[in-house]
Amino acid sequence: MIQFGPAGIPLSCKGRTVRDGIIYTRNLELDAMEVQFVRGIRMTEEEAQKVGDTAREASVELHCKAPYYINLAGDEKNVEMSFNKILATGKLAHEMGAQTVVFHPGFYGELSREETMERVVKGVRQLRNVFVAEGWTPRLGIEIMGKRNVFGSLEEVLEVCSRVKGVIPVIDFAHIHARGNGSLQNPEDFQAVFDRLAPLKLEHHLIHFTGIHYENGNARYRLPIKKGDLKFEPLCEVLMDNNLSATVISTSPILEHDAMYMNIVFDRVKERRDARIARELREAEEQEERRRRDEARKAEQEAERARKEAEAAAARAAKEAEKARLAEEKRRKEEEERARRDALPFCEALTKAGTQCQKKVDGPKTKYCVQHKGWRGETIWDLPENKVPKVTQTKGDKRVQVQVDDWKLWKKDDKYVFAKEKKDGASAVFKVPEGKQVRYDKQGRPILKTIEEEA
Repeated sequence: MIQFGPAGIPLSCKGRTVRDGIIYTRNLELDAMEVQFVRGIRMTEEEAQKVGDTAREASVELHCKAPYYINLAGDEKNVEMSFNKILATGKLAHEMGAQTVVFHPGFYGELSREETMERVVKGVRQLRNVFVAEGWTPRLGIEIMGKRNVFGSLEEVLEVCSRVKGVIPVIDFAHIHARGNGSLQNPEDFQAVFDRLAPLKLEHHLIHFTGIHYENGNARYRLPIKKGDLKFEPLCEVLMDNNLSATVISTSPILEHDAMYMNIVFDRVKERRDARIARELREAEEQEERRRRDEARKAEQEAERARKEAEAAAARAAKEAEKARLAEEKRRKEEEERARRDALPFCEALTKAGTQCQKKVDGPKTKYCVQHKGWRGETIWDLPENKVPKVTQTKGDKRVQVQVDDWKLWKKDDKYVFAKEKKDGASAVFKVPEGKQVRYDKQGRPILKTIEEEA
């Protein structure tokens, strides 16, 4: 939650009373206001109660600023006067239901930094104890100062707050910027401040903001935010990035104007940030969707590749199985053939060398066996010339042309020839000539041989 409000009665408030200022603040759609007692305490407890009632009705959060000149590191008189101012502010702040009593801790004077620190811590602890004893609800808030010769740097305020329980820092970014001679330029610079605040584990931050004119690390005077080099946008980004709860009080010369300006800037930065986050989320979702699609496509491709590999493997297996089957079939047939041949009788024919053939034969015996070694050692097959062809010819009165298989016997110029088709000038022969017989030549063609030639 981020709230905005002016440090004091809005300048354009016509009534110019605290209660009028609260109502006017609410009309400006601001949520907080810092009641100023910087120039003296001129409010009764009864008035403070009425201020509180008005603030509660308007839902405006109140904070109180104690008088300017306070020095908890001074002499006894200064310390007593400072105590009285802070306690008086605390009493009124309690009556009006304010959240914080803001004050400046003091000055170094003739003291060292260490001595000043010890006196400030002692004084703040005593003030805290009075607040607790009286039951006052506001918390003491130490404002960070803008001049280097004044006690109240960020480091010093943090040390006091860490040593005195219940005391909080009031983070004046204009003063931090001035003491750092323009050190707050980007979100990282503001983030570094909140990183320093982290050990305090604050649930809510009270922030002062304005433009500032500075020289040599010292604040000179306040400026409207638009006229200074301290920009509010980087602080908005850090507040939103860290999801911080804060009340931002405008201490600008144009109080309510810059309070509203900061509210507008915050909303603008939030809209840009929300749009950026939405865009990043959309891009992340689109990227995730692309990733899922890519993974699905890769999974589909992998499944398709696995399917094809499985099909190829199955095809190879089937081919190997078929190859094995054919090999087994061949082996089986060979074994069957060997078994069949082993059961056959031996050939009783003689070889041309005149030796008995020892090959087993199947079928009618022939003059020569199917295969044997000739007299020269060559392999001799079942030669066609050793076979006697079946001849068809005229017998009796019916004339039939001499025919062997598909071959017919023809005569041309006193020569006999077997042919499947009639040749020019050839005449059919119906009976094997006297003294001739039909045999095969080595190519398996039928031929006529004289009986004497065969003998």
